[in-house]
Formats: sequence, C-alpha cells, structure tokens
Amino acid sequence: MSGISHSIDGPSAIDGPAGALHGPIEIAPRVWWVGNLLPGDQFQCHSYLIEAGDQSVLIDPGSAITIDGVIENVRTIIDPTSIRWVVCHHADPDVCAGLPKLDDLVHPDARVVTEWRAAALLVHYGSRLVPYLIEDNGWAIDLGEGRRLAFTLVPYLHFPGALGSYETSSKVLFTGDLFGGFSDATSLWASDSSVFDSMRRFHEHYMPSGDILRAGLDNLHRRWPEATMIAPQHGQLIPAPLMEEVFERLSNLECGIFLLAEDDIHLATLLAAAALERNLARAILSTASLPELAERATTLLREHLDVERIEAYVRSDTEGLLRFAPDEHYAGTPVASTSPDAGTTFLDLAGDDHTPAIRVYLVLASGQSLPRQFARAMVQLSQPIQVALVEHLAHRDADRERARIIAESLTDPLTGLANRRALNDDHLANDPSAILMIDIDRFKEINDEFGHDVGDDALGQVATVIRANIRSRSDLGVRYGGDEFLVVLREADETHALDVAERIRRQVELIPSAGRFAAAMALSVSVGVTLHESHQDLGLSIAHADEALYQSKLEGRNRVSTTWAPPDAVIAR
Repeated sequence: MSGISHSIDGPSAIDGPAGALHGPIEIAPRVWWVGNLLPGDQFQCHSYLIEAGDQSVLIDPGSAITIDGVIENVRTIIDPTSIRWVVCHHADPDVCAGLPKLDDLVHPDARVVTEWRAAALLVHYGSRLVPYLIEDNGWAIDLGEGRRLAFTLVPYLHFPGALGSYETSSKVLFTGDLFGGFSDATSLWASDSSVFDSMRRFHEHYMPSGDILRAGLDNLHRRWPEATMIAPQHGQLIPAPLMEEVFERLSNLECGIFLLAEDDIHLATLLAAAALERNLARAILSTASLPELAERATTLLREHLDVERIEAYVRSDTEGLLRFAPDEHYAGTPVASTSPDAGTTFLDLAGDDHTPAIRVYLVLASGQSLPRQFARAMVQLSQPIQVALVEHLAHRDADRERARIIAESLTDPLTGLANRRALNDDHLANDPSAILMIDIDRFKEINDEFGHDVGDDALGQVATVIRANIRSRSDLGVRYGGDEFLVVLREADETHALDVAERIRRQVELIPSAGRFAAAMALSVSVGVTLHESHQDLGLSIAHADEALYQSKLEGRNRVSTTWAPPDAVIAR
C-alpha cells in the first residue's frame, strides 16, 4: 500500500480544499483514518479502520452522504469482506446512517459493536447487521496477535450510552464525540493548543454539563493513561504532546445551561457555584485527613464568600459531644453544647446505627447568609466531612482500644504493676537508672499456711507499697515473677536508690499491723540494688541486682544490699 501512508511522527497535511483528499492516512501502525471530508463543512466526521486480517474493525462508518467515500478508502487498504466488526460509538446519523451500504460488502458474520441503548435505535437505519452488545461480551474484542479493542462507557457525552474505545497495540484512544470540534482546518492533526477553541464551542453546545464531561474524561484518563493519541469523530486528531493539556482544559469547561450565565446575574452565581462544586470535588479526592479537608474547603469557599471557619460537632458514644474546629486543629475537643457564633449556616446530618449525628457549621462574617445557589456545594462538602469524621472517630476508638490492649499485655493482672514485657522498651537500656530487685521473704510459707488467697493479697499489698514510692511518670514497677518484683528508677544515684529501697522495706514491715495479716506471720522483703549505666546491657544489670538480692537473703532477709560498696554496704533491720 505504498503511496498512501503518511508519517505519524507529526501532523499530516490535507492538501487542497476539504473533500479533495482521496485516500486514507495511516495514523498508527495498521490503524487508518478513512474519512470522507465534505466541502465547506465545519462538522467533518471521521471514520477509522483497524487492519487486523479477518478481524478488521471499521469505527464510526459514517452517514448516508459520506459512506461511499469511506468505502472507497477502505478498499485501497483491505477487501471490505475482512471487516468483522463495525463499531458505533453512539447512534447518531453521522455515525450510523451509512450502515445499510455495508450490508453486502463486509464479512458475512460481521456485527455492529455498540451498547444496548444505541442498538435500540440502530434498527431504524434498516441495516441487516446484527448488534453485538459490548456490555454482554466483556467490554473488549480480541483482534488476534495479542491486540485488543477495549471499551468503556462515557454516558451522556453526548448520547446516554456513548462509548470510548482503545486499541492496545497502537495505543490509539477513539473517543467518539469527546474531544471533537467544529473545524475548518486543512490539517487532520492538531499542531498546537489552539485546537481547544474548536473543542470548546463543540462541547459547550453538545455536552449536557461540566460535571458529566469531567466524569467521562476522568474515566478515560484513569482507564487508559498509556494512550498516545486521541482520535475523535469530529475536528482534529490530538497527538501525544497535546493530550494532557486538552484533558486539563476540557475538565475546566462548563457546558449546557451554564453558558446562559453570561447574560443572567443569577445564573452567573449558579456558574460560580458549579465551579466551587468542581473545585471542592477535586479537593475532596486529593485529601486524606479531616484537618486538610476542612482547611482546603475553607480556602475555596473564601473565593466566593466571607468565610471565617468551618466547624463540626459530633456526638460520640464513647466521648460525648466533640467539637472539630481550626483553633484546635480539628482534633475533636469535648464540649457541653453546639454554640458557634451567631449568623452561621449549618447542615444537620442525621446519624444511624453505623454513623453518629453530625452538625456542620459554616461560620460567615457578621450579617452574611449563605446564597441559595451555594447550598448544593455545602451538601457536597458535608458528605465527605461526615465520612472523614466517622473515619476519624473510628481511628480514635481503634487507637484507644489498641492502647488498652497494649496496656493489658504489659500489665500484671494481679498486682496492676507492669509485667516483664515492659522491660523490652529500648529506652530502659539506653537511659541511666538504678535497679531494685525485691523478693517477699518466706512467701512459700505464707501460701502453705494461709492459702493462695492470702498470698495473692500479700503480693497486691507489696505492689501498692512499691507504687507509692516510685515516680509514676518516669519510674517503672514490674512484677518480675512469682513473689519477685523489679523497680527501675530513672536517672537515680546511689543515695536516691537506697532511700527508695529502704522506704519500701520499712513500709512492707508495717503491712501485717492492719488488715488480714494482723494475726499472721510478719511480712518482709529483701532488696538488691544496682546502678545501670547508659547503653549498658539491661539483662546484665538485672543480674547484678539479683546478686545483691541473694546477698540480702544470705545475710538474714529483710534488708537492702547493693553491688557497690557504700560505707554501710548492707542496711539491716
């Protein structure tokens, strides 16, 4: 097929007046433009051919007045009987009215690929070709040789069941009316961003709203980000260097009734409200946390309103009424009632079994009220705020439950002191401290003579004495095992360590003078004390304290021993 292929590295010129072109243009390997341009028509329609042997595809074949030229172009590339699939992105006459001309030319088993809403209208063109509903067939056609033509819906752009499609080998994105334009250009390819002017006029007239347009664009961009070319049904083809810009500029376009706002002040406000909704939607999609969402929303609202702040109030089952506001970084502070400044506008979001009741306030400058046209924007904002608040509360509850579980896992249930797992904290090994090992004297005899309930009570009372003599925020009391306790005194010197050890020993002696030990054997403890240097092995320091404890036992119990040699190395009763 030499002599009919144009370079795909740059724009392909259409020499002469519209309609003078005779022959197809290869826009990508084995992908052809086979349209038939009409003289003086700004609404030129494009048809495309994917050359794939007996699985070849004709895309948007054309109208009753263009189909003969399309067929002529196809014949210069392939025999029309190789066309197995005829894709109609929507059901308008400029796409489908030429279908009957194909009945006796294409493959005997050829099918019209479309969506059910378009198929319901195609019968009125009188073609014998049977519809192939893409939604019932996996949204793709296998073209062989690893090539696929994939489809997606772009609803209401401008047909309810409009389709977009993508050929995986050439990476060409076929978009139907999307990216189309009114154009009298003499080049099939767009060469610069001025192509947007023709797109803008087309989309303003044919697309029902900016929101619907953005939804379709987002779908195409997200589904096929690797596309390197846009082939619309009208206007000019968009090469890779211009794709991101036209996606972005079309995303910011307002369509349909909003254009009347140029002559109507009320619709002008509506247009501003629509722009606010769009910008809020983008902020919502790109925001992960409640504080960030509220701050971004406040900034956007201030472009249209004199907004002071956004406040939200939530009644939590576990924490009562919480206020979320910028002055406390939207952390959630317990309050008695919802009482923001006068002149606020709010939305009540009723709770249910799964979500709490939420009241969102928009605090405006004194004397201002929210224009009715912005109500939808506030509804749009309130819903993600509700989701963010619910997630925030769920994280708070989860953090609280996690802290409870961790605390329980580090706590001895009988004494309320920490258990040995708490000694795994790296800070204990890294910080200088004094370590006390404490053992209840003759504890086995207490259990044997008075029973384990009395023994457990003895453990609890010794733990109470220990807790009363250490600093709750810095020191650590541990039930080390059985009747043995360990105390870590942070940044304690010899004098402080011996003072605490001696106070504990003396106060334990007083326990039998009251309570269930009044007529029982005397209760006492032996204590071993050592100093732990910064970054020293904690296990080694504990072993030294245990050696001092053993010394106290050997010396007769009820005393404090140390691993160093102060003037009185052993403090006895």
